[in-house]
Amino acid sequence: MKATFLRIDKKNKQHLKLHTLKETAQRIGGDDHKEEMEWLREFCRMNYTYATFKYMHRLPVVCPSAEMKADKDGNLVMHAFNGLMVLTIGTVNSQEEADSVKRMVAMLPMTVMAVWGSSGRTVKVVVRIGRPDGTLPQTEDAARRLCQQAGPLVSQLYEVALRHANVTDTLAVGPALHHCLGGEWLTGFRMTRDKTPYTNDSASALMVPDDISIDTSLTMRPQAVDAQAEAEPNVVGQETRKLIDLLEKNYTFRMNKVMGYVEYRSKAKPYYPWMPVDERVQNSLAMEARLAGLNVWDKDINRYVKSNMVCNYNPIEDYLWEVRDKWDGQDHIGALAATVPTGNPHWPLWFRTWFLGMVAQWLGRNIRYGNALVPLLISRQGYNKSTFCKSLLPPELQWGYNDNLVLSEKKSVLQAMSQFLLINLDEFNQISPKVQEGFLKNLIQLSSVKVKRPYGKHVEDFPRMASFIATANMTDILADPSGSRRFIGIELTGPIDVHRRTNYPQLYAQAMALLDQQVPSWLDAEQTRQLMLSNQQFQLRSPEELYFSECFAAANSEDEGQWLTTTTIFDHIRRKAGAALKGGNLQKFGRVLSNIDGLVSRRTKRGTEYLVKVLD
Repeated sequence: MKATFLRIDKKNKQHLKLHTLKETAQRIGGDDHKEEMEWLREFCRMNYTYATFKYMHRLPVVCPSAEMKADKDGNLVMHAFNGLMVLTIGTVNSQEEADSVKRMVAMLPMTVMAVWGSSGRTVKVVVRIGRPDGTLPQTEDAARRLCQQAGPLVSQLYEVALRHANVTDTLAVGPALHHCLGGEWLTGFRMTRDKTPYTNDSASALMVPDDISIDTSLTMRPQAVDAQAEAEPNVVGQETRKLIDLLEKNYTFRMNKVMGYVEYRSKAKPYYPWMPVDERVQNSLAMEARLAGLNVWDKDINRYVKSNMVCNYNPIEDYLWEVRDKWDGQDHIGALAATVPTGNPHWPLWFRTWFLGMVAQWLGRNIRYGNALVPLLISRQGYNKSTFCKSLLPPELQWGYNDNLVLSEKKSVLQAMSQFLLINLDEFNQISPKVQEGFLKNLIQLSSVKVKRPYGKHVEDFPRMASFIATANMTDILADPSGSRRFIGIELTGPIDVHRRTNYPQLYAQAMALLDQQVPSWLDAEQTRQLMLSNQQFQLRSPEELYFSECFAAANSEDEGQWLTTTTIFDHIRRKAGAALKGGNLQKFGRVLSNIDGLVSRRTKRGTEYLVKVLD
């Protein structure tokens, strides 16, 4: 039994492959189409249609119902019927809701597979059907007749199982893919990605009698919970409907997916900013409803604002998709970098790479690694460094800027990384070397953050949104002895031109265009080497390193110097420094030696030895 994979490329050429159900589940759970699926789900969240998604030709249609083959004219014909149908369940709004639906449908013995749909809004369920005698149709006409008879029965059975699932009441057998598969009775789905697909190889078939008659107009209704509800089944529903009508008449609501809360705005005052729906607002709305004669409570308001009836809103995607494909071809990112006066010739490239990494981070494209580059602007005061940092975000996204993060409050820092877009580590020279080498170094490279929400019951995994930028008034500030490859140290030669008017739509349109063209948002090995070499001028030299340069120098040959162990060199320096190196650590000193440029080392039975010449 094999599923059919059909893909139509840009030249309208047909590509046909067959995979077992096990192979199908493995492909859905793997990374074959990871990038395309991330883009498609972003696309669908913005309410665009499948037809306008330009990478759809990369995603095949999966037909578990039958093994298909192409005849000599290229037409698809059924080779074998698998006795499987596809049921579409929606609407779901997250992986968690999809997993909940999968757990519900797994209780039915005829469920063969359940996966999160390609749009991110549905769950696709593969159902096994058959005849009472255990046979399967051998012709297309017989297979079509069995599917048509089974369709209403399958829908109603799964409707019962999903009565308590948190999805809208939408069930359909067979999405509109028959134009690809060659027949309305064939059911399938667009190739999707689900890390945890549900599969059941031993699923039993739902036997469909030939003479079955199903009333497709039937719908599932909740049973009355008491005599009053049975006598007046619509009273509660009428009050709820009036409440919703009242709220939607006076206010507009939206679920801010970035900030994680519902926002509202009065329709009578559309010029007012959007505000969070907190407990005080909910109580006020409940009072308005009760004054209007509705018998409702604040919990009814809470249920409404936290339901799927409130549309989702992602301010970042809303802005970026609005400017996408509108780039005029000019280098706006380079022009912005040019407002920063510096003698470093690599600055324009490094800035563009960081800027693309920041936008890619917002879009969720940095799944394995976060944007680990941090521009570090160094100059004396009054050079407009902080003003420049804040001006990198357009007015529509200024809410995402933060320049007062306290690194010692680690929980707040992690929360900020999932809610803000750009974090300015202002006065970077005030961050201790210990924090630089430990917490901050790890923080910068995170791709997601794990944090417990206020009043939450467990730690949750949130996507990282924020990128970092930093400013400093001192030059010797980078403390990592292993090399500072995460920071783009730039010393300014004059004040930054913050009076230049930035064309934000074109700036971010260029970033979106370059990302779509696969322009790297990271530095390669050679660029990283150049960056580390440039950062040496900003390295904070430890007392051990300073004393080493006073007592020793790197030798090029044994005629010029001698091989000494780390311990010997350390003891020599400590005798000269005395109390200045009190509490010195030999292991730390070894890391210092290993990062001194030009110092030759070798491994021996006595440990690591260095070729040095004694200066004193």
